[in-house]
Order: sequence, then C-alpha cells, then structure tokens
Amino acid sequence: MAKTQHGKQKRRGYPALSMAAPEKYRLVITYPGQARSRYFNTSDLARARGVARQNATSGAHVDFQTHQGWGRFTTTHTYAPEPR
Repeated sequence: MAKTQHGKQKRRGYPALSMAAPEKYRLVITYPGQARSRYFNTSDLARARGVARQNATSGAHVDFQTHQGWGRFTTTHTYAPEPR
C-alpha cells in the first residue's frame, strides 16, 4: 500500500501582502498641541507634495516618506512649519 499524507494541507497564499503597495507615499502630519499624528497615503507624487505644502503653511510639521517594500517607509524630506 502507498503511504498517504494525512494532515498535510497546502498553505494558503496571501496575495494582498506580497503585491506592491498602491500607496507609494506617506505623509506624517503633526500639528502642535495635538497628541496624535495624522497619516496621509497616496500613490500620486504631485498630490502628496501639494498636501505637504498646504499643511506646512498652516503650521504643521510634515514628514514625507516613500515606500521601500514590505511595509517599510523611509523619510525623504521634512517640511517645517512656516512662520506666520
């Protein structure tokens, strides 16, 4: 008799984890006096830069981050709040 492989199941793949991130850019927006930072994710570079400039002119500290793969982001630029 041939041996049977009881209990061996094929492992299910998770394609959502292995595909490229649609959000390539992330902004970490911190307003003075607020405890939590806001996150803004987008795949459009022009929109990300526009939102970063808009929040920096309104007094927020903005970290511009790019996606490096597998959920890792690196800060490429920092926008300081502009004085009024």
